[in-house]
Amino acid sequence: MPISNKNIVITGAASGIGKELVHQLAGNGNKILAIDINQEGLEILPKTSSQIHTLTLDLTKPGSILDIFDWIQLNWKTVDYFFANAGFAKFGLWEDTDLETFSRMLQINVLSPIETAKILKPMQAHHPCKLVVTASAMSYWPVPGYAAYAATKAAIHQFVETIKSEGEEDWITMVYPAATDTDFFKSAGKEIPKAFPVQSVQTVVRHILRGVSKGKKKIYPSRLFQATMLINRILPVFKLLYFLLERKKLKNWMESKKVS
Repeated sequence: MPISNKNIVITGAASGIGKELVHQLAGNGNKILAIDINQEGLEILPKTSSQIHTLTLDLTKPGSILDIFDWIQLNWKTVDYFFANAGFAKFGLWEDTDLETFSRMLQINVLSPIETAKILKPMQAHHPCKLVVTASAMSYWPVPGYAAYAATKAAIHQFVETIKSEGEEDWITMVYPAATDTDFFKSAGKEIPKAFPVQSVQTVVRHILRGVSKGKKKIYPSRLFQATMLINRILPVFKLLYFLLERKKLKNWMESKKVS
């Protein structure tokens, strides 16, 4: 069943998965609060519906998540779905990731969703709400060139796994996309290679919304990734071959940077 007549918050809404979430959820009586640091990107979201509101916000700054809940209390009071989707990555050798960049990545990829969960649950104590967190296939499967990003996604994965182990699992859904064909790669580095397998953003979001509608606790948009995990259990050498392939991409990219 399509999601309809709901109050929906989407972070990272100006591009990629977040932008496509806005497009696929717009209409059907839904009210959407679209949040991003990129004001220009928010301004080009569909204007056919007066039910789409925007909020320009930098979620790499500690405490910025409070502005979202101030807006909710002022305008809606309640939320039905909160898509904690905002995040970013940097591609390259692990020793080239400076601590400032890693700190910002940690804030938006890990601490922001955690703070959201801590505020959202008591705020919605008398109103059912689903928190949908965009993690990554890299929560399970490392990819050469993404050490810091994979660390943050593994962290939020384990945080939610522990929440569930404490008996609270009905209100959080985790999403584990594989590489998605969006501007995510452009922000991660100039002309970086895309890790296999790559999906279209439309396909990823369709899987997300289908899974959310069915009440799934974990959503894996890529069936190929799920098959890869299964194959690796039977043939562990598969992961080693994958690392060789992606390591070569990283090496070639580093060499191209030197040339340019």
